[in-house]
Amino acid sequence: MMNKILSMKYSVGKACIALVLILGTQLSSLSLNAQNTNPEIKYSVRLDTNIIVIGDQINLSLSIEQPKDLKIGFPAFSDSIMSGVEIINQSPKDTTDLKNGNVKVHKNFLITSFDGGIYKMKPFEFKIYSNNIVKSIQTDTLVLGVKTVAIDTTKANFDIVMPIQTPISFAEVVPWLLGGIVFIALIIVLIWYLRFRKKDQPLFAISKTIEPAHIIALRKLDEIKHEKLWQNGKIKRFHSELTDTLRIYLDDRFDLSTQESTTDEIMQAVDKVEVNNEWHTNLKEVLERADLAKFAKYQPLPDDNERSLKFAYKIVESTIIAEKKKEESEVSETLQEKSEANE
Repeated sequence: MMNKILSMKYSVGKACIALVLILGTQLSSLSLNAQNTNPEIKYSVRLDTNIIVIGDQINLSLSIEQPKDLKIGFPAFSDSIMSGVEIINQSPKDTTDLKNGNVKVHKNFLITSFDGGIYKMKPFEFKIYSNNIVKSIQTDTLVLGVKTVAIDTTKANFDIVMPIQTPISFAEVVPWLLGGIVFIALIIVLIWYLRFRKKDQPLFAISKTIEPAHIIALRKLDEIKHEKLWQNGKIKRFHSELTDTLRIYLDDRFDLSTQESTTDEIMQAVDKVEVNNEWHTNLKEVLERADLAKFAKYQPLPDDNERSLKFAYKIVESTIIAEKKKEESEVSETLQEKSEANE
């Protein structure tokens, strides 16, 4: 019984709204421009529709045709047209030139309502500013009907249905699986990077076979010999490359630093690692002859140049032999110590 009463009330209310809106629309059409005393000014105010459902959005359009030199002010609204009719958005005024020399100014309001009922909007007022005199033009009254959502009272109420639990598919798991693999890979790379950085090593080091110092030195001496520098008049270059090769070899062989050292400083350095060796004398002669050729404009004889190259070979070769003898001596001493320990 209660459901029938509610249904009858809703039908009667709906019919009343429709009747009021029809009468309001007819009155508006009859009285349009009734208060406009200036024939050069034509105005228009309209709604997309006079009946909406709660929450629907419609356009309220205001426009006026006027002479170009006439200043007319539009009605100003902030957030609502009236209580219950809210403004969602309003566009700036748009001016269009007409063929008769006048202009048409248009402004649009996007409106809505969230309360059911009938809303009678007050006339919209345009201000006319002419010769320091302010006049006004009022439009007709608009009526807007807002319907509530119809409720079907013939159907019973139902409980809220909970979300359906569906099994997880493989396609849903794949993105998470790939993301986990990528995350783990990034962690491994980060740990690897930090370990190499702590050891002050390059992350992707290119392994190179390290050649013994004497192999590099002998190869360089062979290149100097085949270039025939001093035979072609390049004496300073010959002695510079010769002494540079010996400096690099001594630094690698005895862990020295002789690149910026003088001849006397080099001799003092080699005396500390090996005292009174024969190759020291040869080294001193090669270095002093090179100093004369590079800095004293001395021109060594061909035999002197050959002698320096020969001594350079002997210096490298004699230090190799000395190293082998030292290793053999250390091995023999180790074997002798073991045999004495066993006895």
